Amino acid sequence: MSVNILEQVTSHFSNDIIVKLGKFIGTDSSAVKTALATALPAVLGGIASKGGTSQGASEILEMITKAGFGAGTLTSLSQTLSGGDSTQNLLASGSALLKRIFGDKTEALIDGVATSGGVGKSASSSLLGLALPVVLGVLGKQAKESRLDGAGLMGLLAGQSGFLKNALPAGLAGLIGLPGAANMAGQMLQPKSDSIGNYIKWFLPLILGAVLFSMFFNKGCQTPPVTAPVEKAAEKVAVATGTAIDKLGAFMATRLPNGVELNIPEFGIEKKLIAFIEDPNRPVDKTTWFSFDRLEFETASATLKPSSAEQLKNVAEILKAYPVVTLKIGGYTDNVGNPASNLKLSQQRAESTMRELGMLGVEAGRLEAEGYGEQHPIGDNATAEGRQMNRRIDLRVTNK
Repeated sequence: MSVNILEQVTSHFSNDIIVKLGKFIGTDSSAVKTALATALPAVLGGIASKGGTSQGASEILEMITKAGFGAGTLTSLSQTLSGGDSTQNLLASGSALLKRIFGDKTEALIDGVATSGGVGKSASSSLLGLALPVVLGVLGKQAKESRLDGAGLMGLLAGQSGFLKNALPAGLAGLIGLPGAANMAGQMLQPKSDSIGNYIKWFLPLILGAVLFSMFFNKGCQTPPVTAPVEKAAEKVAVATGTAIDKLGAFMATRLPNGVELNIPEFGIEKKLIAFIEDPNRPVDKTTWFSFDRLEFETASATLKPSSAEQLKNVAEILKAYPVVTLKIGGYTDNVGNPASNLKLSQQRAESTMRELGMLGVEAGRLEAEGYGEQHPIGDNATAEGRQMNRRIDLRVTNK
């Protein structure tokens, strides 16, 4: 069972500490308590999002180690938050790290917590800056006690999405890239107040209109480039054949033979993979492939985005539950651009996917990766939809 980091973090914010925080930021303690209910899961969610890759998890572990966050941070918390230089120093440290973790999303996060918690923007910023060291302190303590390396911390953070999904407003969950935030899409369509609803009602059509105008204007006025550009959409390997998230069906709890329980979609790759492995009438062959449906890469790169962490963890858990199963990972592109470059990128992305599964505990000997570039298209490259279908990462069972 995963350790509930959010529960541990929340336990350190006693009424006494909340009163001290209120005095420090000049806000009523009841408002501080309300704002913290959003700020704490938001901070942990952002850390979990960044730590969804081996590189991100290693960076977080380095932050914890360099700043010395751990059990000591937590035992002296009441004294540290009493005001004065100690509180100012903790705030300065936390605010700097907040920007490292959230980057250009920091301001939007501050606004979101301020709105959700009913506090001013300055108070929201201070609470987030002071909450972060506490979260890192709990993670540092857990990492030391469990002797976690980057891969171990990555696994710990991946297990937090279940605890966080009901603790955050859907808009903030999407903003920070929380693994599993797609599951909350329905919540995002139901605003929490009339003011937000009115905002969406009146401004969304204007935004869409502006986007459409820009598309048609640019299409008519710009000179086509000599070489076809790499579309930003090309960097998303999505939903088996580019279909929408909602076509994955309902997410449901599925128990594996080893007792591990996954929250997976009805028509996602996880269900298909399990069904194939368990069906004695479906032999291993060289033509049955399953496409990842929630995998994303950075633009023109083989670096996986944090949003990919949940599905990678699910596939890793499936492999652990069926220890004789081996897989081949295939990378594919559309036919836009240079064929040699496409082949290289597809190979790098397949290998990146294989490495991440390895970091999640899958033995290297059970995995192989090959890039096929623009070979084996499953869609029409003459259409945007077809090209999206062709940009994918697939899995093939090679032994079961």
